[in-house]
Amino acid sequence: MTRFITRIGNERIGIETDSPVLGEWLRESFDRGFGDDGEEPRLRLNIKGGFGVPFVDFDVAAEKRGGKVIYTRADYRIEADEDLRAASVAVQDEFALKHALMNVYSAFLIRNGLGLLMHSSCAVQDGRGYLFAGPSGAGKSTAALLSRPRVLLSDEATVIALPEAGPGDGAESLALAHNSPFRSDSRWDIGEGIPAAPLEGMYVLRQSEEVRTEPMKAADALPIVMSQVFFWTTGAEETRAVMQLCMRFLERVPVQELFFQKNDLFWDVIAPRKAGV
Repeated sequence: MTRFITRIGNERIGIETDSPVLGEWLRESFDRGFGDDGEEPRLRLNIKGGFGVPFVDFDVAAEKRGGKVIYTRADYRIEADEDLRAASVAVQDEFALKHALMNVYSAFLIRNGLGLLMHSSCAVQDGRGYLFAGPSGAGKSTAALLSRPRVLLSDEATVIALPEAGPGDGAESLALAHNSPFRSDSRWDIGEGIPAAPLEGMYVLRQSEEVRTEPMKAADALPIVMSQVFFWTTGAEETRAVMQLCMRFLERVPVQELFFQKNDLFWDVIAPRKAGV
């Protein structure tokens, strides 16, 4: 049995599996030695292998049944309680497991009003996070690669915390991008570098011969932001929850279209360095 506690964003997650193969992958990908300090994880996952068939497509069926929330893809099945605090995850292989974990973690964030898991990349300059998003093929991975040697908080899926504002706590203006374990080409290592950064802005990528930005109105940005969120709705209530979180995001993070070439000149536009720096 493989059993450990990890932390993704602000949330402690307990993971266990009786599969040696999946256990090895989980430890390599998610175990960062947090240990068990007695604090109860907010999400517990029990993971098993042997489900379904190898990857067919990305279509996920979501439903509520008998007090459970169920997500099914050809290569994985998630069965969780309605508040997404505990879930059983059955998968075909490691590829399916990665996607199932993105599914259940995103649903957990949304159901508990904590934040969003967004299809995007995010780089850090001068302590601030810059989020790059857009439709498939727009250049999110390219923008991430061109941003090096800046710290990459994500190259595929960004963990964004949107804490609810309390009296005088300043959270009404806060959107934090966390170092994300859901990676494509880069490595998750929160032992070094920057664990999180406040978002300076979201940049919707458009390939162009001219490098420039154009501000977007919130009403125009809302459907784009929603389209980048990993979620599979079980009904109108969950769709409303996603929309409310996206609106909270837009209240805190300016969104601009970024017209860019396949080079790093866009950084001179979005974050020009001061003379002598």
